[in-house]
Amino acid sequence: MWLNARHVSRFKPGLRSAVSTQESATRTALEDLIEEGRRTGEFTTDDALGVALHILVTVDGLGAYANDDTQVDHPVLEDMAIATAERLLGLTRGTLRTRA
Repeated sequence: MWLNARHVSRFKPGLRSAVSTQESATRTALEDLIEEGRRTGEFTTDDALGVALHILVTVDGLGAYANDDTQVDHPVLEDMAIATAERLLGLTRGTLRTRA
């Protein structure tokens, strides 16, 4: 649904504004969370915004497969967003799933 809203927002100024506002809020919240983890020593990154963007793009990319008629069934897709976040944050594999 999010990808559809992003697509349709290209043609609807009101929706464009709402999507932009939501994307900014989500990006900022994730960046702040990563920065806090960096300050406390839980995460090892010097680029909180870059990590946030990488995670969000990974999640969006995975969402593109949600309504695909041809389902791609591969184990790598099961935890791609989590594995990506763990790698970028310098966490041991399995850390985020355990804490969730």
